[in-house]
Amino acid sequence: MNISIKYLTYLYNLYYRCLFAMILFYMVLYLLNADLFKAHTFYVFPLFVAPYLLYYGICFAFVHMLLRAPRHQWVWIGLCGLLILGSFWIVKSYYYVLLPAFNIVFYSEWKEHHTWILLKKIFQGLFFILLLIAVDYYCFNWLIMKVQSRRLERILRDRADSSLLSGHFLRRLYQLTAKGKKQVDVEVLDFFQSISNKLVAQQVRVALEEEWSFVKRMIALCPDRQFVIIGEEQVPQQIWNRSVPSLSLMTWIENAVTYSLDGSADPIVLNWTTEPDRTVLQIRNAISTASITKGTGNGLRLVNRLYESCQNDRVHLDYTVDDQSFFSVKLSFFK
Repeated sequence: MNISIKYLTYLYNLYYRCLFAMILFYMVLYLLNADLFKAHTFYVFPLFVAPYLLYYGICFAFVHMLLRAPRHQWVWIGLCGLLILGSFWIVKSYYYVLLPAFNIVFYSEWKEHHTWILLKKIFQGLFFILLLIAVDYYCFNWLIMKVQSRRLERILRDRADSSLLSGHFLRRLYQLTAKGKKQVDVEVLDFFQSISNKLVAQQVRVALEEEWSFVKRMIALCPDRQFVIIGEEQVPQQIWNRSVPSLSLMTWIENAVTYSLDGSADPIVLNWTTEPDRTVLQIRNAISTASITKGTGNGLRLVNRLYESCQNDRVHLDYTVDDQSFFSVKLSFFK
C-alpha cells in the first residue's frame, strides 16, 4: 500500500475530517431523496438537510471531546443527552414552524401521532451519525497505524542501507585515495577522519550543502582524474538546504573515478542547471569497459534504494548510459 505522507496531513485535522464526512453525508441523503427534490429549486434540499448536518457536526465534536478529555466524560455524556432531548423541539420548530413561515413545507400539518414518528427519525439519524463517526475513527486509526508502520520500516531499511553503503564506500575510498602512494598523507587521513565522524553520527540524511563540500574535498584527493564543475554559483540557497542521503554524492564520484578510463582526455563533469521547476545536478563520466566487468554495482544499488525514500521530498534520480561510452547520474530537486 503506497501512501504518500504529505497527503495525510489533512486527515490529522479533525475539521477536515468532519467536513469530508458531512459532504459524504450530504451526498448519501441526496441520493436517498433525489426523486423528491427534482422539481424544486436548488436551495430547498440544503434547507431540508441542514439539521442533519448540524446534528452530525455537534455529535462529531462531542465524541472527539469525550475521547480527548476522558476525565470530563460525564460532562460530555450529559451534553450529548441534552442534545438528544433538545433535538426533538429544535427539529419540530424548524420543520413545522420556521420553514412554513417562509412558505417552505416538507411535511403535513403537525398531529399528535407525529411525535413518535419524529422521535424515530431522530434516533435513526443519531444511529447513522454515530456509525459514520465510528467508521471515521477506526478507519483513521487503522490508516495511521499503517503509515507509521511503513515509516518505521523505511527508517530501519534506510539505516541498514546507509550502514552497508558506509562499509562499501570506505573500502573503495581507501583504494581510490591511496592509489599510487607509498604512504597515506595527512590530507587523506583528515578526510577519513571527517567521514568517520559522519558515520559515528549515524545520519541517514544530510544537507546537500554539507554533502557537496565533502564532494569537493574528495575531488581534490583524486589527482589522476580531471574534474569540471559547472553552474555551482547558480544553485539557490533553498536547494543547498535540501536533504540527501549521506555519502550518496561521494559514492557517485567514487563510482565515476573507478569506472572511468585511466588517463582519459574526457573529464568527469559535474553540471548544475537551473530550470523553472527544478534544479538538476548531472554527473557524467566516460566508461571503461574493463573496469565495469570488475564492479559489483552494490554502491549504486544502495544509493538508489536510499533515494526511493526521498520521493516525497520532490527529489528524482535517473541513471543513463549514452552510446555505451558515457554514464550519467541526474539528480533533480523539484521546487
